[in-house]
Amino acid sequence: MNDWKPKLKMRLPAIFLLVATIVFWSLYDRYEPVGPMLLESPTLADATRSSGEVSESGGRFILNVPKGGKAARINFRMPSAMDYESIRVRARIKVDGVVEGAYSWRCARLLLVQYDAGNKWIPGHHGVVAERGCKDWEMHEDVFEIVPGAAHADIVLQQAGVAGSAEFDRIEAQPVRVRASFVWWRILFGGLWIAAAFYYFPRCRLHRRKLKVLVFLNVLAILAGAMMPGDWIDDNADKVKAAWARIAEPTPVKTDSPPSGKPPVKQEQDSRQMDRFNKVVGDAHRTGHFVLFASLCFLVYLSAALERQHPLYFFKVGFDVLLFAAVTETLQFLTLDRTAGVSDLLMDVYGMAVAFVLFLAVLPLVRRFQGLTAPESLATSRAKV
Repeated sequence: MNDWKPKLKMRLPAIFLLVATIVFWSLYDRYEPVGPMLLESPTLADATRSSGEVSESGGRFILNVPKGGKAARINFRMPSAMDYESIRVRARIKVDGVVEGAYSWRCARLLLVQYDAGNKWIPGHHGVVAERGCKDWEMHEDVFEIVPGAAHADIVLQQAGVAGSAEFDRIEAQPVRVRASFVWWRILFGGLWIAAAFYYFPRCRLHRRKLKVLVFLNVLAILAGAMMPGDWIDDNADKVKAAWARIAEPTPVKTDSPPSGKPPVKQEQDSRQMDRFNKVVGDAHRTGHFVLFASLCFLVYLSAALERQHPLYFFKVGFDVLLFAAVTETLQFLTLDRTAGVSDLLMDVYGMAVAFVLFLAVLPLVRRFQGLTAPESLATSRAKV
């Protein structure tokens, strides 16, 4: 195992391509403006409605919720948003002592919410960011597609936690479209990664591994999940949402017509149901990362043990699986509607760590099995000679 230098050199092309992909796609803006700003540095006087303890100071909006107090909210209407297909929302947010409520949506949030002609909230992707605890100023942005049939859209600042304050500034909303160059850059980087796969496949000697079929299927499952278009995920999620809404539909609340400027009770209930559903989807997504990389790491370790590899080989295996996790996460830069995330990579690492501990637990059994079969293997080899 003193040949670590050649082995490191063999991995350098993948590392360099990984760094180049991260740097380029972190700096490249795949969207370009197609219209004027729909909302830019608004004031409290521009708000369509507000509730709770809200104030403005030096261009910053401050939403405060005293312990046990009322949630704070500010809505800014964008009537002309329906003239465009996509809207990019940007803002900075700072939170101080935001305590999350009973549900994950009970925190400080920045939203783009769409309504139909009957002023009913349209379910779908609507959150730019959700923060809790204490965090200094940080810029956030997201791009939203305007839903067919939407009559108007609001930018919503919200502090729905049970305590704490949230500050927002540099709020912008602008119509955008995908740059034409995005397609060509995506083809270029996709081609480079495909070439890298052909280069490394024979060098990883997967066809000679003891558990090659299981490892290969696991790798394919990870790649399929990483590169799956967001539209496919959304389409399937919408079908599940419909079923979820039927199952979780609350008992109708009898109430008089809501006061002018306040959202209907049913609308708020629908929003809460969809936020709960989104949390379930997010948990399933993280679980998928954990399980797939835990199983891959365990299978590769087990295969190496069955091949009687040197113990130092396991460190190389761990590095390779970690490198593969970073690559698959980075490949999401090449999709139109998915982005790489550090939290997903951390879930991969957690899965790998659990797999390593589990492997260490079963390794003595593997060694015992190899010890029992060694004499038979030796006798067979001698008979062949």
